[in-house]
Parts: sequence; structure tokens; C-alpha cells
Amino acid sequence: MGEYATRKSDGESIKIGTCESMYYLRYEDRHSVTKRPHSLDPANCQNLFWRLPFPDEDKILAGEYNEYGRGLRLYKNVDGWAQDYTSPDLAERPGTIQLRDAESGLLLNVPCHHGEKLPELGNAKAFWNGKGHSYELAHLKNTPNGILPVIRCRHCGFMWRMDWADIWQYIERPMQERLAIYSELTIAEKETA
Repeated sequence: MGEYATRKSDGESIKIGTCESMYYLRYEDRHSVTKRPHSLDPANCQNLFWRLPFPDEDKILAGEYNEYGRGLRLYKNVDGWAQDYTSPDLAERPGTIQLRDAESGLLLNVPCHHGEKLPELGNAKAFWNGKGHSYELAHLKNTPNGILPVIRCRHCGFMWRMDWADIWQYIERPMQERLAIYSELTIAEKETA
């Protein structure tokens, strides 16, 4: 179900998200809109998934972001190489990827272990072929315990709410500076993370 609001700056009716996912609204912009009938009130609801505050979108008005599901790759630079975030424990909660061969019409549902391990497919074999990163910071979630990060598998869409300390070192510096106001980490903890 779509969620709609009226932008206070110009009175424009805008889509802010779908159900609890605020794809088109940042957390800091929740007071810049007024809820529309039959939609949730973003200024007064908890446990919503908010759009990340990307610097290149600062001049874009709420409700006008182009890429609704934009995420941020989680990695850190180690000796000039990107070391992606991994968490073997997350592989134990697999999602599903649907694979399709258009020519034959074959459609397969394959367990997604979020890049942590290959699926077991019976008599079929699975291989990595140019394996890319799997996890990305997808949302901020306003909870009774504060604003927490939500990561997702970019392949199957499975999501997890995390603690800032678990992923902080995998967030690139410009976004760390923006997200610091939401993190419960102290300055000393951030410097050692």
C-alpha cells in the first residue's frame, strides 16, 4: 500500500513510501510533510525504514528521489583493496533468488546465503563467477532504542537490523560523518571501530 503526504514547502502531494518503507523520505525530513488521508504519519510513527541521507541528493526535494531502493555498499579499505562486510551467521537465515533462462523458459528458486556460501542444489552444481559484494546499508530504522542501521542482501533483499558497532568500520567516511548523529557509539569507539 502506498503512503502519501503533502510537502509543506510547496503543497505538492507526494509518495513517501510503501507501507513502513519510506523510500522517498529521509528521517530528518519527516517533519517537512503532512500525512494524507489513509496514510501513516511519518512524524509520529516508529519502526519505519527511512531513506539514507546521500550527499548527492541534498538538493532533491522529499518525494522526488529517483532510485527508490538505493543502498550503500559496506566495505573498508585494507591495503588499497576493498574488504566487504561479511557475517557468516547471516547465512543461516537464507533468502531466495529466482533465476530465469528466457530461451528455455526455465525458472529456478535458489536459496540465497547472502554471499557467505553457495547453495546446495542436489544434483545441480553452483559456482562463483565474478562474485560481487552482498551486503549494503539499506535504511535507518527509528526504534524505541534509537535510530539503528538496517542492512540487506542486495541479491535477495533479506534485511537485518544491526548495531552501529557491527558495521561502522564498513561505512565510507563521508557517510560516517552524516550518520554519526544517529549512532550510539561514543567518539572514542568510532575512532577505534
